[in-house]
Amino acid sequence: MKNLAERLALWLEPWKARLGKLTLACGIGMVLLGFPAQIYSNWKSGECGIDPVLITVVLVLYVARIPYQVSTRAWYLLPADVLGLLASIVLVYQYLTY
Repeated sequence: MKNLAERLALWLEPWKARLGKLTLACGIGMVLLGFPAQIYSNWKSGECGIDPVLITVVLVLYVARIPYQVSTRAWYLLPADVLGLLASIVLVYQYLTY
């Protein structure tokens, strides 16, 4: 399996920069479209429509992933995850408020 993973990594190496930019665009799209839509929906209905376990898992994910990304210099993922962390904090606030 390791051999297959190494071959796949070598095959994808020429597209590394393009894949990184695509990852950045998709991640930012998620946090600029998906999270704000949920935040607005919660605000409009006056209740948090997300399960608290999901909010907690997402928050822990971003808190763990951001330092990892900095340590590995995965700069393409960092902007989207910082925005995701901020949106997650808003969702936690909405859950506690509503």
